[in-house]
Amino acid sequence: MRIIINKSFLLFYLLASFNNYSQEIKITGTINDNQNRGIQSASVSLLDENKDILGYNFSDANGNYSISFDKPKGNKVTIEVSSLGYKKVIQPFTLNTTNIQNFSLEEKIVSLHEVVIEAGKKIRIKQDTTFIKVASFSNKTEQTLEDLFKKLPSIEVLKDGTIKAHGKVIDKLLIEGEDMFDKNYKLLSKNLDAKVLDEIQIIDNFEDNPIFKKLNNSDKVAINLKIKKGLNSVWFGNVTLGSGIVSENRWKERVNLGLLKKEIKLFYFGDYNNLGEKATNLIASNVLEKNTFSNDRFEYVAKPLYNITNNEIQFFSKTQSVFNNAFLNSLSFTSKLKKNLSIRGIIYIANDKENQNSSAITNYNIENNPVNFKEENFYIDKKTLSSTEIELKYTPNKKNYITNLFIFKNNSDKTANNLLLNSEQIKQNNNTKNYSIFNHFNHTFQLSDNKVLNNYFYIGNDKINETTTLLSPNLNNFLNISLNEIVVQNANNNLFFAGNKSKLISKFNKIDLTNTVQFEYKKEQFKNTLIAENQNMADYQNNTILKLFNVFQENTLRYNFSKKIDITTNLNFQNTVFKKNTVSKNIFIINPSIYFNIKKTGFGSFSLSHSVNSTLPEINQLTRNFQLTDYRSFVQGSTYQNPLKNQTTAFNYYFYNDKKRYSINTSAFYNNSKSIFNTTSNITNDFNFNTYIQNKGSESFNFNFSYANYIRKLKLASKIETTNSWITSPISANSTTFSNSKNYINSVKYSATTYFKASMNFDFGISYNYFQSNYQGIKNTNTTKDAFLNINYKISKTILAESNSSIYLVNNQNYTFTNFILSYNPTESRFSYRLIFNNILNENKYTFITLNNYTYYKSSIQLVPRYLLCTIKYRI
Repeated sequence: MRIIINKSFLLFYLLASFNNYSQEIKITGTINDNQNRGIQSASVSLLDENKDILGYNFSDANGNYSISFDKPKGNKVTIEVSSLGYKKVIQPFTLNTTNIQNFSLEEKIVSLHEVVIEAGKKIRIKQDTTFIKVASFSNKTEQTLEDLFKKLPSIEVLKDGTIKAHGKVIDKLLIEGEDMFDKNYKLLSKNLDAKVLDEIQIIDNFEDNPIFKKLNNSDKVAINLKIKKGLNSVWFGNVTLGSGIVSENRWKERVNLGLLKKEIKLFYFGDYNNLGEKATNLIASNVLEKNTFSNDRFEYVAKPLYNITNNEIQFFSKTQSVFNNAFLNSLSFTSKLKKNLSIRGIIYIANDKENQNSSAITNYNIENNPVNFKEENFYIDKKTLSSTEIELKYTPNKKNYITNLFIFKNNSDKTANNLLLNSEQIKQNNNTKNYSIFNHFNHTFQLSDNKVLNNYFYIGNDKINETTTLLSPNLNNFLNISLNEIVVQNANNNLFFAGNKSKLISKFNKIDLTNTVQFEYKKEQFKNTLIAENQNMADYQNNTILKLFNVFQENTLRYNFSKKIDITTNLNFQNTVFKKNTVSKNIFIINPSIYFNIKKTGFGSFSLSHSVNSTLPEINQLTRNFQLTDYRSFVQGSTYQNPLKNQTTAFNYYFYNDKKRYSINTSAFYNNSKSIFNTTSNITNDFNFNTYIQNKGSESFNFNFSYANYIRKLKLASKIETTNSWITSPISANSTTFSNSKNYINSVKYSATTYFKASMNFDFGISYNYFQSNYQGIKNTNTTKDAFLNINYKISKTILAESNSSIYLVNNQNYTFTNFILSYNPTESRFSYRLIFNNILNENKYTFITLNNYTYYKSSIQLVPRYLLCTIKYRI
């Protein structure tokens, strides 16, 4: 079977090589208006007799265009020319020796009546862009852009703040066409005032690189924000002051400022609150992006060692269960230094101080030797994330595009946890400092109308310095030292990498071809020492140096059967010099993949893919001695044997009709980990000892389905979704063999929003969550249910009332949260007022039980008590 697959891939690339030598023809001309003036950025498409695209381009500043393409079977082609404000021209053309065709476009006259009708539409579509009028979907209760996104069709906000549009995670969140936040767009979506927005634009086939854009190979999605008229070229925003009254002291202060001028655009966001919202959750982590037909980005990061668990509840919202003081300052800007040179920058500092108290009971039901212990946790965490990011974009001419992105990060995390383990008192403190520097240089050069060369140079250094102090009688007894002795663990992980990736993208008649060569060097040093009674404990220290020199050669071929159907094959060859300390090996890996796509048909878009991914182990899996990972756990690495292997097969189907607000999204994903580094665990009453071993990994199947629809007669938008996962994982606990644990996870959700013209509207929904595990004949199940009802009542033009209620059914216990918000917005004033009554029923404690594999876990945690908050907002 493997031979057949490899031969199939070889056949594709032989065909691609043959196409490199196909006869190339060029057609040129000029596009003018009725007054013989050149029209810039007119779209010119060339079609064969079957209406398949042979090539396309855009006219330059003088109206000139040029298209190079492979000679079709016949001599008759069709040229289509279109430009905003002009009537589209479709011109048959017979290829000859000169191939020159000029066009004169006629202005498209639109009556005032027609303009009014178009502008009044809630949703309109033009080419690859969907325009959504904000006012048509807002009920005036939305405070931020994210609140508004949750009400709009074809846009989805995930639990972590990630935004999806038309079924895909967005690549950029633009404002007035400018990218100001890059991957940190949650700073914008969670802070920008919803009331300044006029229109949301969903852009399909988005491409930020103007040279790549000419090849039209992108399948990315972006969102562009349009601000209300009158806010351009002036300062706008708001200042909010909020304070708790009558109840426990609470506060909320926020500053939101923006300036959108032609020569400069900037935003400042400041926030300080103790309502459970986390500032550090708005910051994106490192970026690893590999794009066949677009820019790549590689940011490798080191891994920390020691972990202190915060026991946060993921089930509730942060404002219901997290005790946290959050502070955020961010400034972002873009500016045109010259006509062809722009700069983008973002500076931020985010700080969280979290206090979380909890208790837990854990039982390990392992064969005939159960292990039991109790914990009382008093957790404090101080986390700070700060960064400076500068990007330059330079377009020297229409064939070159150069960018350089520099990122510096300085992060720190101080965690303390005093706990009672059974009757023993344990004190643990962890201080982590993390420094990161990344630089990305990209040069894209258009070799011809159908060939583009991209050179990407990247370099980075990520360093973690970690100091842990631990006072634990159990640990001291195990180490045979004084019970009052403080144990110190120092861990340092220093990762340096540099590389170059060059790829040639060629576009022929029906074939898109990418040939890539990549060189990459990585050096990572991991050191840890365990110190007790001023002595290094040799059995618990490591000094591992891992050096990798990678050479990649990758070939991708996409064959376009038509505009809507294509098949893509990829073959990646990797040769690695793998050196751990003094032992060196040469490793050769082949990773193939194949994708079949049917796009934007009348019945939706389909994709089917299969890939094989072989990787190398990470440095923390290769340590020789045990290392302490929490107050009762040790982990030991293993030796490298063979590449780790993973196979995935995926199916996706998406259908959307924005105008009718109707969508279906289905995905199925099968993953088979042929070889991974798994752990064998030896669990005692006091400690867990885990050792990495290369073994067969888990096997999983995931199925997701969602259906969204708008019922016009009922003025009701609703969505039903379900996720299902079947997972089989090998587990070895206090045993010399692995036994399979079989888990099933099911979630069903229904949510709806009304758009009545009456004074009252509703948001409501229910969800059901089911978990089942089966390990060594022991079957455990968990079931949770929840529902919510939000009522928005417009008392008058200036007064709006909101009631937000949610109920959770967990382990036969009910938890009910009810909030009430009263808003007063005077029409002739820049001031507005809100009164927020949170957790009216004063739920104050949550208990949760989980049963899975061989573990019984019961946790109790304090909830945020009832409070009353008054805020005053001044709009600039």
